Amino acid sequence: MATATAHLSVPTAMPVAARRARTMSLGLLGLVALLALVPEALTSVLAWTFLAIGLLIGLPHGAVDHLVPEWTLGRDLPRSTFVAILGGYVALAAAAFGLLIVQPILAASAFVVISILHFGAGDVEFLGASSYLRAWQRPIAVLAFGLPPVALPIAAYADQARPVLVGLAPELAVLTAPAVRTTALIVTLGTVAFTVWAVGSQGRARLAVDLAVLCVAFVLAPPLLAFAAYFGGWHAARHIARLLALDPRNADELATGRVGRPLLRFARSALLPTVVSVIVLLGLWWGAGGVEGLVAAHLGLLVALTMPHVAVVSWLDRRRREASEQVTA
Repeated sequence: MATATAHLSVPTAMPVAARRARTMSLGLLGLVALLALVPEALTSVLAWTFLAIGLLIGLPHGAVDHLVPEWTLGRDLPRSTFVAILGGYVALAAAAFGLLIVQPILAASAFVVISILHFGAGDVEFLGASSYLRAWQRPIAVLAFGLPPVALPIAAYADQARPVLVGLAPELAVLTAPAVRTTALIVTLGTVAFTVWAVGSQGRARLAVDLAVLCVAFVLAPPLLAFAAYFGGWHAARHIARLLALDPRNADELATGRVGRPLLRFARSALLPTVVSVIVLLGLWWGAGGVEGLVAAHLGLLVALTMPHVAVVSWLDRRRREASEQVTA
């Protein structure tokens, strides 16, 4: 395998897989924003269907988490270490799901907060912003990217967001209270405005463009449709692009601008974990009925899978930043 530093250092130009993922995600959310011009075309059932599809499309992006440590470290791990990592991953997912059953408000609240931080950190790392933002500016940028897909739908479309929140835990309906929505809107727009200023002062327009598209889409578009497009076509797509660049088997093809075979490799690696997740999802959905029941079951599965997934990605991000600091030192 190639060295870890080669995989983790921040490139001077965005890799081909990342460029294509960014173009697709910006175009998709831009299209979703345009659909706001014909709101009557999106019925309630269709909106829930879009959300279910978006969640399903995004499901495989965490399916190769068990391979990330080897790719990140640049070497094969002993089988015992690999089994221990896999066992810890499953145990953490099971603990999160158990907490959702026993203490739904605690688990759901943690899920919302962690999702905001995870979404935001994903974009900050994808865009390479950690290489030029100051240490104290990075947490604000994480909130600027993580809050729009979570806070803006609640602030702008409380009636439509409420059923999704209640599906996680009935107590989360408090997030749709006017005072909470106003506070969330102020904090979101404040962090976005600050981050746009921070990157603009350094001539980094790319990050500002992404923030603008993200905010416009979630302000204009129906929330279920916007989040479906975001989760499947923005967050998951960008994370997969990062994984393609991380996998050492893809280095030669990505260097020449080819992404077809790397995507096939990813699909093969993600197939079995994704199938297992879908089987678990169908088991959770059994008896619930309807597309809303499918979404509720999927959200429960996401709560379980998000915790270990965030742990793996956070470790990857930290390793990448450390490698970047070593390269620039």
